[in-house]
Amino acid sequence: MPEEPPADVVSGKGRPTPKRRDTTPVRGPLSAPKTRKEAYRWQKQQTARPTGGGTAGGGTAGGGGRGGKRQGGLAHREALRRGDPDALPKRDRGPVRKIARDWVDSHRMISNYMLILFPLMVVGYFIQYLNIAVIALLFTIVVEWYLTGRRIRALALARLDDVREGPWGLGFYAGSRAYMPRRWRMPGPQVQIGDSI
Repeated sequence: MPEEPPADVVSGKGRPTPKRRDTTPVRGPLSAPKTRKEAYRWQKQQTARPTGGGTAGGGTAGGGGRGGKRQGGLAHREALRRGDPDALPKRDRGPVRKIARDWVDSHRMISNYMLILFPLMVVGYFIQYLNIAVIALLFTIVVEWYLTGRRIRALALARLDDVREGPWGLGFYAGSRAYMPRRWRMPGPQVQIGDSI
């Protein structure tokens, strides 16, 4: 004859097991947003949640988040324009690249007028002999980039112990900066034309 359990032990938990949908926290919207406005509102709420605690008044947290992002973007852009090392992208970092930027910003180059090539190419479609001038100008610019890279490398070797970049790499970096108009260059120019670096 099997033994009966003691009277003080309860065999069940005394309540039904809850359904999973009742116990799982809600993640995201219950249904997909039906309009672009709803999707934008939901996205705004999601981005406002982490930063909303520091703002006064929960209703304006999203606007404060957007303002903070805008101010952060402006601060980053200003740091980049100043040449702050922490704000620089990877391709602009290092003392050799700084020498290259200063060299380009202190000299006039043929590459400064490279943007003129694009309208010349369009006109060259109708006037065939202009294509010869465009090709000659492109060749001249490539030679200039190589010679510029050699000059920058020699200057860097005179000032720094470890220079790993070759004249082609430095020349293309310098050329890609030189053809941009001066006010559009990032990081911003730190020297004037004619300054010694």
